[in-house]
Amino acid sequence: MKAPLQKTNRHNTPLKCIALVLGYAFWYIFGSSHATTVQLSVPLCFYNIASNQTINAPESVSVTIAAKRSDLRALATDHLAAHINAEELHAGKNIVSLTHSTLLLPECIKLVHYEPLNPTVEIVQTR
Repeated sequence: MKAPLQKTNRHNTPLKCIALVLGYAFWYIFGSSHATTVQLSVPLCFYNIASNQTINAPESVSVTIAAKRSDLRALATDHLAAHINAEELHAGKNIVSLTHSTLLLPECIKLVHYEPLNPTVEIVQTR
């Protein structure tokens, strides 16, 4: 009885190797295309600041972005920032909204949520 079982086990080794390779290939293909979310702390950066303006704003905001895992791995999160045009802001308190274009995100990555929801930026005119 034991002899035929050992013989069939030896013949199943190539089949087991093929099943292992196929299983890993499917895991890699479907795992990298699975959508996932990441929460990051992103600094607020202002441009076109007049020489007589001072900006009081939070240092950073927390953003949640969603994309395929492979796209998120390719994103340079160290260089991600919210870019806000100071010319569009008026003197006093302003409520800033972050968008996909404000963060300069690629089309394949979506902005899901950011916090604080209404970041307040204060522009102070100096002489």
